[in-house]
Amino acid sequence: MRKNHKILLISVIAIAAFFIADYVANWVMMRGVERFYGLDTKSQILLIGHSHLMLATDKERLENELGLKVSKYTREGVNVTDRKTMVEHFLNSGNADSLRYVLYGVDLCTFTGEGLSQNSYMLFYPFMDNSYVDSYIRSQADHTDYWLHKLVKTTRFNDEGLKNAVLRGWAGNWENFKNNTIDIDTYRRKLRNHDERHIKMNPELMAQFRETVELLTDRGVKVVLVNTPTFYMLNNYEPDKYRRMIDWFTEYAAGNEMVEFWDFNPQYAGDFRIFSDRLHLNRHGQQVITTELVNRIKQLESENAN
Repeated sequence: MRKNHKILLISVIAIAAFFIADYVANWVMMRGVERFYGLDTKSQILLIGHSHLMLATDKERLENELGLKVSKYTREGVNVTDRKTMVEHFLNSGNADSLRYVLYGVDLCTFTGEGLSQNSYMLFYPFMDNSYVDSYIRSQADHTDYWLHKLVKTTRFNDEGLKNAVLRGWAGNWENFKNNTIDIDTYRRKLRNHDERHIKMNPELMAQFRETVELLTDRGVKVVLVNTPTFYMLNNYEPDKYRRMIDWFTEYAAGNEMVEFWDFNPQYAGDFRIFSDRLHLNRHGQQVITTELVNRIKQLESENAN
């Protein structure tokens, strides 16, 4: 009997040690992630989008040149549904009281609905303690998967991008490391093989997009739809559909005084020097677009002051 008690005591201690270690490791990783995405900051500007906006914006320059705090909540592969959750997450983080502007990344495939990350809800596992994120994950994940990540917190960091965010958050590093330029000949061959996504206008995604914008504008937050440059050959792949997409964003913004649409393609889509590939900007491109954003936000600030 005494031996059984000893085994039970050792088991209880081992389990307790495991969950204490899990809690501590999660705390360390969460601090890094929150710092990287600016979820621990009472910011005036919130960036919401996927890798297009991530690589096109220099957070530190925006903060230094505008004198405003910036939360750069951009995640690789997130779709319109994910971004609605991201906005709800930030609005209910306790840091949204000072929010004035949201730069929301849009592009030619915003409403396509396919081609981005599969099971992208997994990107949000670290934030399961937030009720809005928890509800979203519960609706997407199977029962076993949900409870594994709910109970064992360190399993939430399942993605290489998240692990990178932990390290970069602790280091205070938001650099764009892409120094290459687009290989035009290789991309031309890709287009000849018709190996490219198609532009679609998914009504469900469009409705979720509108709901997301309204979540912000109803709180008096100005929403700027930012169409960072995509390479002109991609934009010309389905020119009529591309034009309809741009017209839709233009008309949507024109119909709401709290929404603006900034399209950087007319000026920059043909400048191969700023692209690392057809969709993403390199380090030089990031500085070009950040300069544009700084100047335009200064103009907004000036208009608001008058």
